[in-house]
Amino acid sequence: MKILLIAPCPENNQRHDTMAIPQLTLSLLAGMTPEEHEVEIIEEVHNQTINFDQDVDLVGITIMTQTAIRGYQIANEFKKRDKTVVFGGIHATVLPNEAILFGDAVVIGEAENGLWEQVINDAISFKLQQFYKLENYPILDKYVTPRRDLIKTSAGKFGIAPIETSRGCPYKCDFCTVPNSFGSKQRHKSIDSIIKDIESIREKAIFFLDDNITISKKFAKELFTRMIPLRKSWVGQASINIVNDKELMKLARKSGCKGLLIGFESMTETGICKYKKTFSTFEENVDAVKKLQDNGIMTMASFVFGLDDDGPQVFENTYNFIRKAKPAFLQACALTPYPGTEVFTRMKQENRILTDDWNQFDAKKVIISPKSMTTAELQAGYTNIKDQTYSYKSILTRAFPHMFTGITESILYFSLNSGARKWHNTGLTSSLFQNPVDQPVDFDVTKYVMPVKKAVLI
Repeated sequence: MKILLIAPCPENNQRHDTMAIPQLTLSLLAGMTPEEHEVEIIEEVHNQTINFDQDVDLVGITIMTQTAIRGYQIANEFKKRDKTVVFGGIHATVLPNEAILFGDAVVIGEAENGLWEQVINDAISFKLQQFYKLENYPILDKYVTPRRDLIKTSAGKFGIAPIETSRGCPYKCDFCTVPNSFGSKQRHKSIDSIIKDIESIREKAIFFLDDNITISKKFAKELFTRMIPLRKSWVGQASINIVNDKELMKLARKSGCKGLLIGFESMTETGICKYKKTFSTFEENVDAVKKLQDNGIMTMASFVFGLDDDGPQVFENTYNFIRKAKPAFLQACALTPYPGTEVFTRMKQENRILTDDWNQFDAKKVIISPKSMTTAELQAGYTNIKDQTYSYKSILTRAFPHMFTGITESILYFSLNSGARKWHNTGLTSSLFQNPVDQPVDFDVTKYVMPVKKAVLI
């Protein structure tokens, strides 16, 4: 059986020469596929093209919200050719009744514990069900060898392989899809399995995809200790309270940590109190970033703009933080009401979502009416904070705490910032998107792409 696995991407979001973190999902699915089947993976974000006329028995498409419409377009092309299409991914998980309009089956949630094998066997025997879902979140104790040989393990000009140690997050941020999709309790893979996986990776650098790799400090300390002899460089995501544990910080650095993406979310008093992911004051958070710098770890600071409790002052607060703390990188996210989140439910009820074009749901565009500022203020402030942070002056000023850490760190710092500056200057990431006046925001995806039924053979 020939199986084609596809990660779609709208054309204007494809990254030909800038940094895009490699995905792991499809390589894990390929690793779960019995050896007698042939598997190919296509990732459109890397400008890989799809041959719709190839001889293939099963097409699997993983979709996030911003890639859903493109995924449906791809499915249509294969349905025209009488191919069997299965959807999976976060968007298909939260909106399975939408995804099934374009496919023959939908995998809801995770595919371990034999679920993916069941899909394959049902497809072979022409007994495919519409929906597949595990009764419980899978225990991640069975090691699956990802087929990284089938994916592009690079980010821009860097060779970097994706890896995960856990799934789920306890923070329950109202704008995040993770708790509903993967649970609010973190589930870990065994450290033996993780080490085995790392040892199989050819690349010198790895990216931990976990939403927070240091939630369990005991687990993190054991993992980092066992990673030290492997001599890998890595980046990942963590919470800023890692600085409260000096041993954990030092072990992270010794194990090869070059940088951590930290979700600060908001640098206003209400934002800090609401999400409880950072320290309670502005100055404490500035000092925490400097502690990471002192330990040779770069901070990639992530903020969400447009939160209900944040007024226009949030932009000045954030830039003051960037100016004082000098984080290595700014991940500026426009609040995006993803389906399956509390924010989506609330804003949909309040008619504050400006478009139902899933292509625009990429956390880089203003698509909402905020509560504590005007849409124009959000748009202007969001654009301005990136103009300031990605300016040559800001990049050079923030470079000094990082330039003397090491050559690798310096290269990573300037690559991240130059890539962000280049992407921002395209104008694709700071625009306001809303439906035309005569087009209601009713979340009927068929006005953007109509489903195609399978060809009828005569």
